[in-house]
Amino acid sequence: MKNYLDDKRAIVTGGTGGIGSEVVRMLASAGCKVLSVSVDDEAKHRALAAETGAECIHLDVSDRAAVLQALEPRKCDILVAAAGALGRTGTLFDQPAESAQNLVDVNILGIQNCLQAAVPGMIERDDGHVLLLGSVALYPSLGQPIYSATKAAVHSMAHNLRMELYPRNVRVTEYRPGRVRSGMHAEMFDGDQAEAKRRLYDPVTTMSTTEAAEGIVWAL
Repeated sequence: MKNYLDDKRAIVTGGTGGIGSEVVRMLASAGCKVLSVSVDDEAKHRALAAETGAECIHLDVSDRAAVLQALEPRKCDILVAAAGALGRTGTLFDQPAESAQNLVDVNILGIQNCLQAAVPGMIERDDGHVLLLGSVALYPSLGQPIYSATKAAVHSMAHNLRMELYPRNVRVTEYRPGRVRSGMHAEMFDGDQAEAKRRLYDPVTTMSTTEAAEGIVWAL
């Protein structure tokens, strides 16, 4: 029996990240033609491309013009919006402006940029699936208030998108995992992986990046 993902064209943002790279691996293994985009260095793109056969390019999802230029011509069947930023730990009244702005630019506007590039084509073909990577941290979360606010926005965006796309054959999924041992949490401690491990990973049971990606691919 033919795999339902075989020959599907998928775009994965944050594709060289902890969760994103696992999604790329699984989709490529399932027969998808995958385009991975991220802001990581060229070595990571080359390594993932060699491993999976995916096309891997450098793309900042917060750069609207670049996103439209790179993704609009692609006729994708699946968009997995997994790019994200976490920012520095702290309170709402003590957040560096640059960090706060980056969270909004990547986690909210970055998604909207990708939707602008991909969804009109899905509507035209009356077929497609958009998966937005949310988080259980959309509820008030001590230590990451701006991140929580951006994930609450993603939750709202997913609901809006479903209403806007009805009754077309374009599905919308919001995937909200718990804490994932992706390494991303080092952002909260100025890049200190050991501190993230001590404070956020070791004291609790966390998901692995593989487990998180399995949930995403299952939803597709």
